[in-house]
Amino acid sequence: MLFTVLGRAAATLMLLLAIFRIAAGFMVAGSDDPVSAAARYLGSATSGQAIDGGIELIFYALVLGTLTEISRTLAAARKQAAATTQDDA
Repeated sequence: MLFTVLGRAAATLMLLLAIFRIAAGFMVAGSDDPVSAAARYLGSATSGQAIDGGIELIFYALVLGTLTEISRTLAAARKQAAATTQDDA
């Protein structure tokens, strides 16, 4: 259960950071000198690379979030099965 909680927190943090990176990429793209601003503020060569990285991070966050939901569902099913077995005995 510990890894489920940590995974869910990590997925949430990844999603928030990805949204921030995409928003920053669009803000830098609209600046006067987007190439130097992207290198300075985003750590990437272009704002498009930062946006692509944010979209990729959203994908990974969704995968991790899906895995944690599967883990939570399986844990609840196991708990319910154990309670049912205990009641039958």
